[in-house]
Amino acid sequence: MSAAGVTGVGRWVSVEGLNGVGKTYLTGRLATRLGQSCRLVSELTDHGPEQLTGQVTAALARRAGTFLRTGHPVTEMFALLALKVYEYERLTADPRPPALVLEDRGPDTVAVYQAAIMTLGQPAAAAAEIVDRVLTTARTWRPLPTLTMLVVDDLDACIGRYSDRLGAPVNSADRELLVRVDTLYRELAISNPDRIRVVDRTGRPQGDVLAEMEAHCRTLLKKTGTQ
Repeated sequence: MSAAGVTGVGRWVSVEGLNGVGKTYLTGRLATRLGQSCRLVSELTDHGPEQLTGQVTAALARRAGTFLRTGHPVTEMFALLALKVYEYERLTADPRPPALVLEDRGPDTVAVYQAAIMTLGQPAAAAAEIVDRVLTTARTWRPLPTLTMLVVDDLDACIGRYSDRLGAPVNSADRELLVRVDTLYRELAISNPDRIRVVDRTGRPQGDVLAEMEAHCRTLLKKTGTQ
């Protein structure tokens, strides 16, 4: 089914960000603030083994290592995009779809991370070109989010939190990958100002950051007449 043939959800919002930026924590609390008007779609890697999404991401996860890397990045990219399409079609087929879907990582993350993985050691321009190609491919099967909120913070702070979560230091190769991911996210936001809003949490209280994110979502709900 093409993206043009899928309907049903009033507004689709994705939340993106570097590992360790606090994106999942903020997204969960934002969903609580939005209440019944919102349906939360968890990050792909947070789905359990009883679900198709969890089974696919488990197959893509290396036993020893970080991120979803099997050594076949193009295959991984199409598998991850397929899961993003599956989530979209599943929710839009619901006879009582939510007014707003809040997606923890959407097609932008697939594009940015897979581009970074595929082009490590190559010029940055090569990665940006792949981001564009992946998003163009994604749009064949599902629309991009109505709104993407890119949560950003100090790079070293993000890597520090990610290291704490891993329980081990981030190695030099993974740090290089995260630096490229951070750059690609920020460049994508600059080139898509109508769709992507940067939410900078650097040095800000969590409540202020959540209030900003909620305001973006409330504005979308008002546009659909659901609030």
